[in-house]
Amino acid sequence: MHPKHKEILARYFPARTLEQVTGLIINHRIHIKFTSGRNTKLGDYRPPGPKLTTHRITVNGNLNPWFLYLVFLHEFAHLLVWNTYKTRVNPHGEQWKQQFSGLLKQVVENDLLPDKLKQPVLDFSNHIKATFASSPVLWKILKSYDEKTSSEITIEDIPFNAYFKATNGKLFKKEEKLRTRYRCLCLDNKRRYLFHPMACIRPVEGEHVNE
Repeated sequence: MHPKHKEILARYFPARTLEQVTGLIINHRIHIKFTSGRNTKLGDYRPPGPKLTTHRITVNGNLNPWFLYLVFLHEFAHLLVWNTYKTRVNPHGEQWKQQFSGLLKQVVENDLLPDKLKQPVLDFSNHIKATFASSPVLWKILKSYDEKTSSEITIEDIPFNAYFKATNGKLFKKEEKLRTRYRCLCLDNKRRYLFHPMACIRPVEGEHVNE
């Protein structure tokens, strides 16, 4: 790998993971691309084809290094599944869960993660889901590595009946918790939506709201 490419990887991945990530990229002929933030997904995998001679993994470049690293491993698990099964299995089926679980256990055993991530990642590896948001504990720790402004908090940090603006700019009122999500009233269209507890929001003072 060209030194310049290693320098680019060092901007995104944690230092202690660079040797592993570089080896995976070289040995599996991966073309990796860092994109601007996407609301619909954190990363994706594309197999080789008529127009693409290498594996391609795309990851949101605005993720913090530890979050980006785990998303990369999520997508790399898809690569391993494709090498064995091609398109004969479901994208997030048992084969993918086994591969991703094994990768996560391996990075914990190899001491590639900071201490506060080890147990949550190990717990997640035993109950693999397609999204890290399914584990509020792991999600919150991963998000703790973000560079946040003093006004950036999550929806679970504000009291019920408090007002906030979502990342799309719409105004909401926090109402009640339904199992793992919060139901909130959108004051712009009077519809109700469910929010993940770790969703980042901007609080709004009640006196500035007209319901």
